[in-house]
Amino acid sequence: MPAVKMSINPTMLAWAMQQAGVSEQQLASDLHVAPALVSAWLSGEDQPSTGQLRGIAKELSRPTSLFFLPRPPAAAVTPTAFRSPIASTGARTLSRNELDEIRKAARRQKIVGWAQQQLDLNDGVDLPQFTPDVEELARTVRKWLEWRMDDQVKATSKTAVTKALRASLEDRGLIVLQLSMGDDHCRGFSIAHRSVPVIAYNTKGQVAAARSFTILHELGHLIKNEQAVCEKPNDATERWCDEFASAFLLPRRYLEPYVRLRIGRGRTRIEDDDLDAVRLISNRFKASYQCVALRLIKLGWANWKLYDLVRKPGTEVDLGFSREAQTTPVVRLREYGSTYVRTVLAARDRGLLSETDTRKYLDVNGDQLRTLERRLENVG
Repeated sequence: MPAVKMSINPTMLAWAMQQAGVSEQQLASDLHVAPALVSAWLSGEDQPSTGQLRGIAKELSRPTSLFFLPRPPAAAVTPTAFRSPIASTGARTLSRNELDEIRKAARRQKIVGWAQQQLDLNDGVDLPQFTPDVEELARTVRKWLEWRMDDQVKATSKTAVTKALRASLEDRGLIVLQLSMGDDHCRGFSIAHRSVPVIAYNTKGQVAAARSFTILHELGHLIKNEQAVCEKPNDATERWCDEFASAFLLPRRYLEPYVRLRIGRGRTRIEDDDLDAVRLISNRFKASYQCVALRLIKLGWANWKLYDLVRKPGTEVDLGFSREAQTTPVVRLREYGSTYVRTVLAARDRGLLSETDTRKYLDVNGDQLRTLERRLENVG
């Protein structure tokens, strides 16, 4: 009996492939079919079977129903800013995983935006006003977040600082997502929105302290409201965001006396090979080695040779890992953050979402959902 053919819209297949960054050859290889067959689907000369359509949907991370639509959506989401992998320079093409994570983040942003409107919570996130002076802006943002440097210095670990920073941003309505892509993928990206701006950071390829830096870097993009094309980063903007992030974590009024007293013997100058000085500053302020080096250079206390030194692979490593069991509720709350989870649950409680849709949006079963709710209550 011949396989049943599915009458999909070739235009939708081409659009989904383009959005996912998947070529005809890649899709053919993933589905174990001849490239000529994919070409026939795209031209409309042939149609995929039911099983092949399911495979297409899985590989392109789309529902099967999408391929029957008459036309693509009116507009596709472009990240406000996209932070390239470590050691990557210049223009680069986004990978399938990166494009997929961007789409997922945009969907979560859309869900939260819709729910907030229905719940009459759509007042918008009041980001600090932009100023090109990174020192002034860093002070403003610390005040906005009610960020205490004493708490940062006394934090038990660099991971604790990242968690505190994320919680402070979520308390102000931002969605902060944690990704787990490969070392060669982006360090983070952000998607601007008046009421639900998104920051996403990658845990792979970054030590714990660097994640705080990435979050602040992306916050800088949101405040600056840069509409950069993600494959072609604006180097001047990237440098400015780096300077803002390092100024936030290492304000001069706290950094200078520490350097003079503990490291410089009354001076602030750091030698090109003084990795011990970088380590001491990093440990005190819970900032990454690269963040420390960039800040010292910005203040005129070090040269770029120091930055080249700390960027070498293996120079900075994480010490210690979480011993908490990585159950699904633990993972989901870590990935999605409290803003997204709270809003989805609030929509369910008001009857805007069914229990089934709630579990779908949070990617949990019934028991896991109840555990997730209990964990969220403990977050505060």
